[in-house]
Amino acid sequence: RAQGVAQTPSARALAAFVVDRSFRRQAMPLLIEELNEEAPPEEGFRFHWMPDARFGSFGSDKVQPLLDKWGFGPDMAMCSFRVEQPVTPDTLQAMLDDFFKDRGVLAALAQVTPGIRVLNPPRVRVQWERMSTKAVSMSFLNKFEEAGAIGKSGHIRGRIEEEVEGVPINNLIREVILCEESELYDAFSEQDRKEFLFRIFSHLIFGGASNQWEDHVEEYFRVTKEVYKDLLSARRTDTGDVDVVSHVASIRSLGAGGQLFPKESPLNFCYVIVDPLMRHVRVWYFGYRPFW
Repeated sequence: RAQGVAQTPSARALAAFVVDRSFRRQAMPLLIEELNEEAPPEEGFRFHWMPDARFGSFGSDKVQPLLDKWGFGPDMAMCSFRVEQPVTPDTLQAMLDDFFKDRGVLAALAQVTPGIRVLNPPRVRVQWERMSTKAVSMSFLNKFEEAGAIGKSGHIRGRIEEEVEGVPINNLIREVILCEESELYDAFSEQDRKEFLFRIFSHLIFGGASNQWEDHVEEYFRVTKEVYKDLLSARRTDTGDVDVVSHVASIRSLGAGGQLFPKESPLNFCYVIVDPLMRHVRVWYFGYRPFW
């Protein structure tokens, strides 16, 4: 877990996700606030917003209505930037710090989401967790069915509703994801829960404050695939395997320099995904806002 970030059990549990498909985009693994020993470029990393970037999920005619239905609305953002310098796993910490200090980046983010506020850029120190991208098939999510959370027809099995930190647990998928005390929680290991695919699916399941959830899982699976393809870059190896080349950072805090979310919630998320080959940086963000 990222150093210096206090997380409740439910927040830790919610931080876990997963997807499939022969795509052409995808990333790499593990966790922490990383202290980078390798010096960044002398002038720092430089970024350029790509305002015309389009996605198959966010903003698309087929998927955006579902994102709105699930309560994400204007509080979710997905956008792309280009970074001039090469980014490696060893320089990712320095790149993230420069990213959230960059005036052009901050101006662009302010246009797409009101949640991120950087008041003192020199004091920004990004705390983050590295996500794994080993899971590249939707079959990874079959464990929900094996645990009994999803019926063979795709029906999501309900349960008596309770709240955990203000999050309604009204079906068995949510119980598997969030309730550490449940016997169903062990359907996914702690390493499974660091898979970006698992994270995507989980975020879609929980949605936002005005979530009108689905009774069947198919739409969640479909949108999970689209988000995964939009954010990650992958290539085929000589053996035919999928090799994810992107680096995925789950951002936990901006340190003393700024505020990442408008309100603390286990439903918040912010990911920065770097394609080191194309030198593209993608951001997927949601800042939860309650009704009251």
